Amino acid sequence: MDPLMRLQPYIPLHPDETALSFAGRLAMAHTGQFLTRLLADMRINTEHFVLGRPDAISAFAEIAGVGKDELLNATMRGILGGVEFRGERFHGAFLSRAADKFCPYCLAEDGDRQDWRQRLLWCFASVHQCPRHRIRLERLVAPARTLQEGLSYLTLPYDEAATKFLPRYLSWLQSRLDRGSAADTPWLASQSIQQILGAGLMLGTALTHALTVRAKTLTAEEQEAALDHGFNIYSQGAERVISALDSIRAASKAHAVQAGPLAYYGRLFEWLDRQCNDRDPGPIRDLLRDHIIKHDVIDVGQVVLGQEVTERRFHSVQSLSDALRIERRRMSRLLQKLGKVPVGASDAEAGLLRFEANEITTLLTDFETAIPMVEVADYIGASLFQMQTLYAAEMIEPFVPRKARGDVRQVVFARRSLDAFLARLSELPLAESEHSRDLHPISYVCQRGAGTTIEVLSAILDGKLPAFRKTGEHGLAAVVLSPSEALACRTV
Repeated sequence: MDPLMRLQPYIPLHPDETALSFAGRLAMAHTGQFLTRLLADMRINTEHFVLGRPDAISAFAEIAGVGKDELLNATMRGILGGVEFRGERFHGAFLSRAADKFCPYCLAEDGDRQDWRQRLLWCFASVHQCPRHRIRLERLVAPARTLQEGLSYLTLPYDEAATKFLPRYLSWLQSRLDRGSAADTPWLASQSIQQILGAGLMLGTALTHALTVRAKTLTAEEQEAALDHGFNIYSQGAERVISALDSIRAASKAHAVQAGPLAYYGRLFEWLDRQCNDRDPGPIRDLLRDHIIKHDVIDVGQVVLGQEVTERRFHSVQSLSDALRIERRRMSRLLQKLGKVPVGASDAEAGLLRFEANEITTLLTDFETAIPMVEVADYIGASLFQMQTLYAAEMIEPFVPRKARGDVRQVVFARRSLDAFLARLSELPLAESEHSRDLHPISYVCQRGAGTTIEVLSAILDGKLPAFRKTGEHGLAAVVLSPSEALACRTV
């Protein structure tokens, strides 16, 4: 554009003001009227400019003699469902494109009405005070495109007392607006302003108020205090957030394992589960999901905060009861016998417990593949008498320990435990190469005075008595040894 067609005198764009504010100041200075008249003279569509369309903003910047990028950087563009500002998307209730609040002392320092500037900082809903003058921001009767359109005259609140504290998040937000995310830690730099302040407000509200309290029902002062508390935690990173989630869960009045995440995390969970479907709330959702899965009994296939759980982390008495198809109270008694539930615990007390899925999976497998006592002798290749002897000596152990309190209706043995016993016998060398030895089964050797089955087998397993395996047999029936060597071992 020809330099002669640019507005004279030149009025600079302040880096802390919005594009609408800049245009409103130019309109008052050059026409004495509001924005619509100046835009008409420039032949720029008013609606397009107010909505922040790049072509309208660029055309205005060229006529005003300011950099296009600088003016675009100060533009809050209206988009479907919210606002776009500096490449970030905001909910309409989080960032206001219109002028709706101001600091009277800042405007007094600006000078005449035509010089009033709408600060970028004031557009954020979470900003309730002026960090420069430490007073509460005043609100317009109704939001306007510019301060000049919404405020006819200025009255200074001379009796306004300074605020008691300046929230740390205000200083951070001002720094973010001034220097961008380059001044942030990597944790904060990877997140948008709304993600950071939104998570901070919800965390702070959950920590400083009841879990049922909605942040939007708090007063401006209460919101400010809650956000500052939450921001101080959130800005420190993921580990500090996890510690805060621990505190929130511990403060919950919910105790039953069956209690859902809403009972443990309150409005924080509700916000992430139901109110953030149209936007990404940032890493807070992943952190809470992991926290829920880490602490709650979640079934495989259950959806937690938008993601399906593919691996179970915990079991409860109820979920074990369902998995094994055992009545809940009987399941509780069984877990008591296995030492997983304190002896004498009531059904309600047992229901509060949770068990590591990886550990309890072994119990599930052992129970589902258990072998009844009447089949154990055949399984380990022993006579009924030998099996009963091994059972009495605890060389083979039942699924439920013999010394557990209470009666066991049916004695069963974990297949894994019996396979471990058989594995030790399978390590014995084959008997085919021992032609020089007079080899016989354990029962025969015991009948010749070498000792009891337990004594002979213990000596074999301890490596004190040579023994071998005969092909064609399995388990204890395959074990053969020399009677003379067994007798000699007993006299040692």
